[in-house]
Amino acid sequence: MLSDLLKEKLALLKPLPGCYLMKNKDDQIIYVGKAKFLDKRVKSYFNRPHNGKTAKMVREIFTFETIITSTEKEALLLEINLIHTYNPPYNILLKDDKAYPYIQLKLDTHPYLGIARRIKDKNSKYYGPYPEGKAARSTLNLLNRIFPLRKCRSLPKKPCLYYHIGQCLAPCINKIAEETYQELIQKIQRFMQGDSKDIRDELVKKMQECSEALAFERAKEYKEIIEGIDHITSQQNVQTNNKIDKDVIAFHSKDGDLASSILCFRSGILKLKHSEVVSCYGEVENQFISYLMQYYEKELKPQLLIMPKLSDAPLLSEVLELKIIAPSRGNNLVLLQMAAQNAISAMEEKHLNSKQDLRVLAVLDELGKRLNIKTPYRIELIDNSHYQGDAAVSAVVVFINGLPAKRLYRKYKINNEETRDDAASMYEVIYRRYYRLLSEKGKLSDLLIVDGGPSQILAAKKALSSLNYDLPVVGLVKDSKHQTSALMQADGLLINIQDLPELFFLLSRMQDEVHRFALSYHHDRRSKDLFKSELDGIAGLGKVRKQALLKAFGSVSKIAEASLEELLQYVPKAVAIAIKDKIG
Repeated sequence: MLSDLLKEKLALLKPLPGCYLMKNKDDQIIYVGKAKFLDKRVKSYFNRPHNGKTAKMVREIFTFETIITSTEKEALLLEINLIHTYNPPYNILLKDDKAYPYIQLKLDTHPYLGIARRIKDKNSKYYGPYPEGKAARSTLNLLNRIFPLRKCRSLPKKPCLYYHIGQCLAPCINKIAEETYQELIQKIQRFMQGDSKDIRDELVKKMQECSEALAFERAKEYKEIIEGIDHITSQQNVQTNNKIDKDVIAFHSKDGDLASSILCFRSGILKLKHSEVVSCYGEVENQFISYLMQYYEKELKPQLLIMPKLSDAPLLSEVLELKIIAPSRGNNLVLLQMAAQNAISAMEEKHLNSKQDLRVLAVLDELGKRLNIKTPYRIELIDNSHYQGDAAVSAVVVFINGLPAKRLYRKYKINNEETRDDAASMYEVIYRRYYRLLSEKGKLSDLLIVDGGPSQILAAKKALSSLNYDLPVVGLVKDSKHQTSALMQADGLLINIQDLPELFFLLSRMQDEVHRFALSYHHDRRSKDLFKSELDGIAGLGKVRKQALLKAFGSVSKIAEASLEELLQYVPKAVAIAIKDKIG
């Protein structure tokens, strides 16, 4: 039943383009939309039945506002700005941290290469996107070995190691002609477009020349670069006949969700497949267009966009300033069908995961009942690790809704001198962790699980008590076979978990994860202690210079025997003197 206020506001609507802002009873903006005709679009929310998530949103609408624009294009641009401004809960909101990495060629006075996840710099060329940072870094490392652009972000007063090994033109001491830079930029451009044959042939020739001159180390370096080129160029398994940059995008909607799939072709080669499922409120096509607008705010636009036929495609083409086609036959249609199948698969996986999530939530609810606490949707587990007191560490893992939240994992180096005392270590880590969380008003968990018995549980309770904070704490008990068997409360009471297999396996998985994470950190600490070098601690001698010295001389003892003049071929004078003073 519409309120009198809504009826009056609906009667005032005009058939004009613009945006509408739906508000709840608390005057919070819960949804923003755009329309070619505001009267038809806004009234459609109230004069026809809805189901699923849209019905839920409509039930919360108490009133609305409208902003009239001159054109539908202005309305679309305004809609995106309003979404960013108000972050309405019922709009599609893409996270900034989902931006993909690109290779960035900064066209500075002295150009250089790097990795960027934002493509706002107009004085740069971008190549990508890459599916992950590792792939982008691998390509960047290869480019830096092939093309001698500067590696330093600010020019030093003296040439660095890269100049001495032939990977930098050293603009810090040399005047580089503009023609030289333009030639390098053109070569990089051709290489990134898949034209690597000339460069590869040149490297093969140099490798053979070095081999014939018995310069085997240099020949090996060229061989590694050639293998890198072959690896980079053979990673893609889908290729199109034309060499243009294009994105193929399809969508699929079901049960209030919108699944989108994007195939990114660069220079005719498939570089990236991205699928995403978001909640959908309102008309599917409008939601899809909103998704694309936000996606291309942070990703590089191609020359061509291939997508299903939409009534608003001309508007989208005008706003994004790129060509859009809806193929009805040919290879582009095959690619569009491939993207559509990926979208359907993403939707099926999302719904399958949703069913699994519901089962996990039921298990967490049962855990809360057995511990007589509220359902622990957020659980922290803490475990200690050391070797006879050596390299003592502690690790914290966080599970939210039964799933590991790895970005929230934390490592702690034990400072307490009694490193063999697990209870003392437990007290130290919990005090440090929760002192910081409480001070910074961070997100707190519903349940804390320690990997240990009564002494660890009591140490945890004591640390929390000293901070005047109350949190349910239990311990995970293992049987004689070192397998998870029960939960233990602070009073020593054991709580059976083996009668409910899903709860047993969930807690076992959690215990295995915290143990793995703690052990991994412990091994890292011990490895670092074992491989400390006499070269550590020398000012100006970083990882790259150490590796270059070790590669050139073979060992630390050989470096110690080297003359100052020999060292000056690889490091600055101040660093060479410091090396001689310490180990010479």
